[in-house]
Amino acid sequence: MIISKIKVFFKSFRNKVIVIIALLVVTAVLFVSKYVLKSETTDDKNTINTTTDADDEKLPGKPDIEQLKAALSPGIDSVLRNFGIKAEWIKNESTGSQGDNKTQKKENKQPQKDAVPIVKTIIIPADLTSIEVNADLAGYFNSLGLTSAVNEDIITKDIVISVANPDTANKLPLAKINVIHSDKIHRESAIVCVIINNITEYSDEDIDKFLINKTEFSFVFPRNLDEIDLQNKLLHSKKDVIINLTVGGRENYETDFNASMDEKAIHERVKSFSVDFPTVTTVILTRKDNDIDPKLFTAISNDLASYKIRVIPDNELAQLLSKAEDESKDKYNLLAVNLKTKGNLSKSIITSIAVNTDDFTSFYDEILKLKKLGYKFYNFSDFSSKKETFEKEEQLRQDKTKEELQKKQNEKKLADKKQTDKKTDTKKKTDVKKKTDVKKKTDVKKPTEKKKTEPKKKTDVKKK
Repeated sequence: MIISKIKVFFKSFRNKVIVIIALLVVTAVLFVSKYVLKSETTDDKNTINTTTDADDEKLPGKPDIEQLKAALSPGIDSVLRNFGIKAEWIKNESTGSQGDNKTQKKENKQPQKDAVPIVKTIIIPADLTSIEVNADLAGYFNSLGLTSAVNEDIITKDIVISVANPDTANKLPLAKINVIHSDKIHRESAIVCVIINNITEYSDEDIDKFLINKTEFSFVFPRNLDEIDLQNKLLHSKKDVIINLTVGGRENYETDFNASMDEKAIHERVKSFSVDFPTVTTVILTRKDNDIDPKLFTAISNDLASYKIRVIPDNELAQLLSKAEDESKDKYNLLAVNLKTKGNLSKSIITSIAVNTDDFTSFYDEILKLKKLGYKFYNFSDFSSKKETFEKEEQLRQDKTKEELQKKQNEKKLADKKQTDKKTDTKKKTDVKKKTDVKKKTDVKKPTEKKKTEPKKKTDVKKK
């Protein structure tokens, strides 16, 4: 029946045309959907992927987050070492403890991976400000593309630094750093006076560039009349200046003083010097010959002191560089190393050195590194006033350290004695108990003596 109806339908020409058109439309739709649209979709996908790859290439190269976490802690320690902070003053606290985990699950119900990876507590000495530490740490974090926020206790000046990665949605910090001051720890350092003795080799431009704004150095004052402009510049800029006076043997007439001069001649020379250089209050007495009588030095020093002129004997100037080191490319690095070695022993150093203009930047970079470690640089005028106070404080600190060490030793001895006495007492009790037990056992084992009963005498019945 259905077939007959179809046959009737297709007998009409109009119906045949409609069917053919419909088939053509369906075929066209299928073709477009299969080939054209699919191709466009694929192209779109490729375009999206290509764009993503290109964008990734444009992004600055940043370390993987896990690599960053691994490098962050030693990096922080490296920054702290530049301040002379010892390893024992840095405490690394673990956030992966059972207690922390329980607290975290209870409060936030967050996985442990969301905890702060790095928690540090840093103890810094009282002479170091938290601002200095934070400035260098912030620079380090910034170099890694990280941000840091600081909270300061206005009373103690202690700070808490939170470090975060701005590229992640996780709001928890990568690191938390507690910086705490303490007057019970002290850095290895010294007070230093550096006298630059070759300022006459500097041009006016170099002096303005390198020296005029430097107040932590003293300068050997030029004495020649043709250097009057340099003299005026130094005096006008209120630089701390020192004159070098030489002492020679009996036949050395090129020196300011020599062994042939009597007391009167010495006095006249000192008087003349004080008139020529009334603003100079410090001199270095330099030996030009080996056979200088110490009494001559004493006489010159006493005469200078009568005019309120301080004397620095040349044997008080520390020789920080050997001849070979002075000619080395690493001259100023070696200077810093030797200064630290001697400074840690003597706690105060005066030295006179020549610094070439071409090398001044390298020289001053080493000075800045030493300053960051806690070394104090003063010109001689300030050095003289600071030295006495510094030495007193250092002596008090040493005495306190010895006292605390002695106290700990006494406490240890007392504890050891108590422990020994306890062991002895325990041993005595054990020995007494053991003897008592042995005695008891012995008494138990001892056989009981049986009384021998005498046989009953037979009664002589018959006798009775």
